[in-house]
Amino acid sequence: MERPQTVVFTDLDGTFLDHETYQPGPALGALEELLAAEIEVYFCSAKTRAEQQAIAGEIGVEVGFIVENGAALYAADGSAAVFGMPYLQVREALHNAATACGAIVRGYGDMDVAEVMEHTGLDERRARYAQDREFTESFIIQQGGPYELSQAMGEYGLRLQRGARFWTAQGEHDKGIAVRHVIAGLGANVESFGLGDFDNDIEMLVAVDTPMLVQQHDGTWRDLHVEDMVRLSGIGPIGWQGGAEMILRRHNSR
Repeated sequence: MERPQTVVFTDLDGTFLDHETYQPGPALGALEELLAAEIEVYFCSAKTRAEQQAIAGEIGVEVGFIVENGAALYAADGSAAVFGMPYLQVREALHNAATACGAIVRGYGDMDVAEVMEHTGLDERRARYAQDREFTESFIIQQGGPYELSQAMGEYGLRLQRGARFWTAQGEHDKGIAVRHVIAGLGANVESFGLGDFDNDIEMLVAVDTPMLVQQHDGTWRDLHVEDMVRLSGIGPIGWQGGAEMILRRHNSR
């Protein structure tokens, strides 16, 4: 029987990248080993296309991108698919929803680059990439509660997602929709893996054959209820390295 095609989907912040330094550390060498074995890899993150392209360019790898929590995917072969709403439409709907429920929110589109740098710890160049949004709005809640805001957002066709640092407003899409689209395009003989660390990774992890969870920056695993999930020992990139080694062993044993 022909060896199944292996595909890996990975979150970035807190998973492949360290929560504080935004560097892959030991995960980079492990990623290079996966790619050398002709394993297809997709970054799958809340980050924008500009951010993901910059990261891939800086570390010298060729991967696919699933951007802004599954709003769009850009494969390494140049193909693309869009699932999200336009950014300006999301911004308008978010502020209408906030007004309707008495909340006050402040998004990336309301901030100058210095404020984004302050909230994220990013340098100016990376902060500008983070503001180069196409489909979703990351924001902080300055007044009101997330439950009430989420209910109001639903009336405007938006979903509320929680990330490690920000809330995100987005259309009716998630990481899992884009992941399933990729897997379906690869045909019937596919083995898929996903690596994440936080709540907005659930849909991605549910969509793959083998979900993997790294430890958060405080050393705990997020309490995610995903069937047959592998909890990797190691915070962020250290856990990611261990997961990649498991994937490579599985791939080479076929």
